[in-house]
Amino acid sequence: MKRRSARGYHPGMTATTWRRGLAGLLTAFVFLIGFRAPARAASSFIPTTPAPFIVVQLGSGSVTIRTWDRPGIQIDSDPSITFSHAPPREVASRIPPQIMLWSQTIQTPAGELNLPPEPFPLPPFAPGEHDALVVRGDGDVTLTIPEQSPLVLVNVRLGALAVDGYRGTALVAHVTAGEVHLDDVSGTVAVQVNNGPFYANDSSFDRLRLRTGRGNVYMSNCRSRQIQVTSLMGSILYDNGVFEPGLARFESTRGAVAIGLASGAQIEAHSGAGRILYDAGPEGNPVRGANDAQAALMGGGPVVTASSTGGAVIFYHGLLHDHPRLERAMPPRLRQAPAPGAFPPRRP
Repeated sequence: MKRRSARGYHPGMTATTWRRGLAGLLTAFVFLIGFRAPARAASSFIPTTPAPFIVVQLGSGSVTIRTWDRPGIQIDSDPSITFSHAPPREVASRIPPQIMLWSQTIQTPAGELNLPPEPFPLPPFAPGEHDALVVRGDGDVTLTIPEQSPLVLVNVRLGALAVDGYRGTALVAHVTAGEVHLDDVSGTVAVQVNNGPFYANDSSFDRLRLRTGRGNVYMSNCRSRQIQVTSLMGSILYDNGVFEPGLARFESTRGAVAIGLASGAQIEAHSGAGRILYDAGPEGNPVRGANDAQAALMGGGPVVTASSTGGAVIFYHGLLHDHPRLERAMPPRLRQAPAPGAFPPRRP
């Protein structure tokens, strides 16, 4: 398998963050590494319980996670990848109550921009036996896991993560330099991408916490009950999406924020630069101030907050591609966002 470099990676800026992330991610599972000789992966099938915990730690490479309805995990990887497996009796008392999302600092001519460390509490897991698998190394790996695997933790320093069809309880991922693709994913999710884009398509989130440093966020045809998206330098596009009652907050320091609705919502927009653009429809009744706007789109509904300190805030109904005037106002990279279902090819 061929590994690719991620754009914009700067070792001096991210190495400390990655080491801290590794320590936090693996603390609860360190026994697997310290007391068990790792096995070479290549192509291996590991019998497991129907609901194993999954931990992946790569220095460089790509992770692809697929699901099936079998008890067991199939690993297909470069020969440099190793794994350790622990039975349920060694796992039960070592499940962390929360995962720490890691800090990032970006130096700009106007000063520092920061993502502070942030605890992410994990939801309760269904009772029953859970074994655990830890995968480590440098290289590319594809895991086919039970679709109800309750916890998946992934940390990649330089590379990519793609997850397809996950239906478990919680997915937590950190990519220092690279990209993340989620397709047809549901449940509780926390993702941080320091340098690179995030894509989500046809997914339904009970809770999503998403943070990016320099990367743009592209979400299409997604449904969210609780969602909080933060970007320092990147722009955010939530296209043709649905919101259920709950928290919905999107904020960027330097980028644009665009919200497209497939069902009703009450939009509260703020742009420190005073750039608020919209197509609220004939019954939207927007109320506009110098830096703020409110509107009830498609009959209103859950409150959605969208804000940018230095960029534009845009809201509309449906797809961005159906609003050429608004699309032209987007930053060039976000105007090139792929159409629903046509995200860029994943890494092999």
